[in-house]
Amino acid sequence: MQTLPAIITDLDPSRPIYDKAHYYVDLFVAYKTSFWSDRILATFRFNVTNLGEQGRLQPVGAFPDGSISTYRIITPQQFSLTSSFDM
Repeated sequence: MQTLPAIITDLDPSRPIYDKAHYYVDLFVAYKTSFWSDRILATFRFNVTNLGEQGRLQPVGAFPDGSISTYRIITPQQFSLTSSFDM
């Protein structure tokens, strides 16, 4: 492998750069009910995105010398509660 500050003209295909496996999990729970003698139908949803994730920068690209060139922003877990009503 060539070293900087030389112009890199050849890469070493026998030394690929790999990252460990990552799992991303999203969960949701929904509940349907009615109010006022079944006149109003309601749906409540609780969503969790990126369950267990703390948020970080994940390297996704490298220069020919092996140093990191590009990062991806991994968002931390987020919770949301939504409701919808039908009359």
